[in-house]
Amino acid sequence: MLRIGSIVWGVRDVERAVEFWSAALDYAPRGGDSADWVMLKPRRGTSVRLALQEVRAPAHERRRHHLDLYAFDQEAEVLRLIGLGATRVEWRYGPDPDYTVLADPDGNYFCVIAAGEVAEDPGLRLAQIRYVPDAAGLPAPDAFADRVVRALLALQERELRAFLPIWRRFRASGAALPNSQNEAYRSNEHLLLHVLQSSGSYLAWVCRQLGLPDPGVRPTPAPADVEAQVDDYVEHLLERWRAGLKDATLAGTRTTVFTSNWGVPLTISAMLEHAVAHPMRHGFQLEELLARRG
Repeated sequence: MLRIGSIVWGVRDVERAVEFWSAALDYAPRGGDSADWVMLKPRRGTSVRLALQEVRAPAHERRRHHLDLYAFDQEAEVLRLIGLGATRVEWRYGPDPDYTVLADPDGNYFCVIAAGEVAEDPGLRLAQIRYVPDAAGLPAPDAFADRVVRALLALQERELRAFLPIWRRFRASGAALPNSQNEAYRSNEHLLLHVLQSSGSYLAWVCRQLGLPDPGVRPTPAPADVEAQVDDYVEHLLERWRAGLKDATLAGTRTTVFTSNWGVPLTISAMLEHAVAHPMRHGFQLEELLARRG
């Protein structure tokens, strides 16, 4: 996967360029950059970013602009681009560079950045999560007794799976969690466990209120083991959701209020909607922390 992450624009007056391009494109500085390098991003939407880099040479003396291409697998993309006609450029790299400089067949330079999951266009990622490009992986329409239960369960599956790459990206970034008295924010591992444990407890609560058998969710891994075991555990958890609620029906309970595990009155539908929103909320918090960190 490869996409244009930003256009790097060489300028001699960064402050003036920020003023001009922000007004011209309705962009804004992302914050946290240096005086000689400022990244502008759209005020709305997810268009390509514009990086303003201070240079000394006037425009007519040397090339001052290039593309930064974000790659999920940098090495594979570099080899693919060379196969298409790109060439490597001799460059003085610093220690542990996250980019490779190439030239297109016409001699124009560009960089391939090792961006990991950030290489996935955020607009496309949201579309893949929020909408249904095909029915693969979704519960069959006739696999559940209640259409509302099926829809909310399918949404919960997607949101829980979507949370994992966000959590991994945050953990790899080294960014700090906010100071909080909440035990869930004690560490990255504790936050992941909180999301997993909550999903299991929501399911057990729904089954209990509907008079269904205990869903049999196994205990979550220990904090030291959760990262290594999370993929297997999530699949177990979602299988328990499907098995536990396949015969569930909300008929006769749509307005019935029950007391949640934390003492708040909720209907069954509201609890199922809460299960969908919970990983979304924590994923949003992590993505916001990453965005503010730059």
